[in-house]
Amino acid sequence: MKAFVTGATGFLGTNLVQELDRAGWEIVALHRPNSDLTELRKCRKIQLAVGDVTDQSSVLAAMPKNVDAVFHVAGSVAHLPHSAESTRYDVNQLGTRYVVNACLEKTPGRLIYTTTVLTYDFHASRPLTEKAPRNLWSKDAYIRSKRLADEEIDVGVKAGLDTVYLHPSAMFGAYDKATWSKMFLEIERGLPLPVAPPGGGSVCHARPVARAHVDAFHKGARGGHYILGGPDVTWLEVINEVASLLGRRGAKMKLPTALFKTYGWAEFSASSLLGREPMLTPHTIAVLSEEVYSDSGLAVRELGYKPSSLREMLEDCHRWMLATGLLRTGSDSAVAS
Repeated sequence: MKAFVTGATGFLGTNLVQELDRAGWEIVALHRPNSDLTELRKCRKIQLAVGDVTDQSSVLAAMPKNVDAVFHVAGSVAHLPHSAESTRYDVNQLGTRYVVNACLEKTPGRLIYTTTVLTYDFHASRPLTEKAPRNLWSKDAYIRSKRLADEEIDVGVKAGLDTVYLHPSAMFGAYDKATWSKMFLEIERGLPLPVAPPGGGSVCHARPVARAHVDAFHKGARGGHYILGGPDVTWLEVINEVASLLGRRGAKMKLPTALFKTYGWAEFSASSLLGREPMLTPHTIAVLSEEVYSDSGLAVRELGYKPSSLREMLEDCHRWMLATGLLRTGSDSAVAS
């Protein structure tokens, strides 16, 4: 089997490439010129292809003809400065359009597409299932750009592209350089206040999510959508579990939504005026204020998806951060785990 992978050096992409390598696939990995290729070079049968999903010609040149599977994992998911939020449309929407165009020309066997649970209307259904309507109300650049990316995929499906849509929830695990791993860093430095955001959600572990991508190629329904979630937790629980791993002080309570938003916007405004990086941005304020609980039953039944516990996924992230030096310290018990 041969796979073409976008976003291969990213958080989920690295886990996916490792999963494909363990299963004996040949891999063509699309990466930008300045990407860290350390993990990819460990794979047995991998071809490195320089390119960028925002450059249609490079995607077309890199994608092999008649490859068995295209795994479109690339996306703008990292925490960005507020001024850069609009760039998400270039990566998420236009990048997906370019991948679809390349697929229609190069005719792969299947496209496995990574979207997000947030493209569902999480105000309309709790817990979320694949029957929930699309999120048409959110103006958040990440959510809206991913929803528009879903619509680009729909165009490909209507043109005959065999596609499986995967909707991960908030994801934790190894190789997370720029998303939820920031929570470890903030807690290691010491929480400024002993409080937590008001929201919560279903959380997932990158390793079983990567495994579900490979299983979706073999088992996923044509045009099917699958939510990949896990334990339902509050951000207060996550913060205190991370604090336990780090041997640090956790949070005592979660703030009411209105108070959290007021505090978040005040911190963002003050940091912006002082020219320092804010702890919270309008994007993170919006996301951390919501409760997004989802049902992964369909993926469990049809793909054999096996969610991890919260502790397991956080320990995976923690071990990797210690090994790479992203975390400078750790309690003796945390290191032993």
